[in-house]
Amino acid sequence: MENDATYYEPLETALIYCRISDKKQARDGSGLQSQEHRCLAYATRKRYVVEKTFLETVSGGLDIIDRPEMKALLRYLDKQQKSGKRYVVIFDDHKRFARQTEVALRLKREFAKRNTRVEYLNFAIDDTPEGTFIDTMLAAQAQLEREQICRQTRQKTK
Repeated sequence: MENDATYYEPLETALIYCRISDKKQARDGSGLQSQEHRCLAYATRKRYVVEKTFLETVSGGLDIIDRPEMKALLRYLDKQQKSGKRYVVIFDDHKRFARQTEVALRLKREFAKRNTRVEYLNFAIDDTPEGTFIDTMLAAQAQLEREQICRQTRQKTK
């Protein structure tokens, strides 16, 4: 009798990056674990092999590109360059990627230099001029939201 099981080759190798927004989430919440769980489920649906997960517990004050786990992720990609693998880095949400437009653009360039794509769970952005435009607008919107939250916090403490 023939084996009916279907074998699928993984499409890509994935890395997962999760980060929290504030120290309270690290202390009280399960933000990192829930992000990681959702990213792993996404990777399974896409038939990606998850090679490593980076869990960022440092919050506030640093651009994402300067955070320890993001630096570790970029170093990891640098070390893997000779393997010839193409990577995709999975983020739970666009806002987990970056909340400043220029930082988001810079980080995208860093990944592109390493032949690495970025994917978000909640929506797909394709590699077209329109996709780049939408990605940039989402980064600008995240920055606006971040700055509005900061303003509201300052106003409430006066």
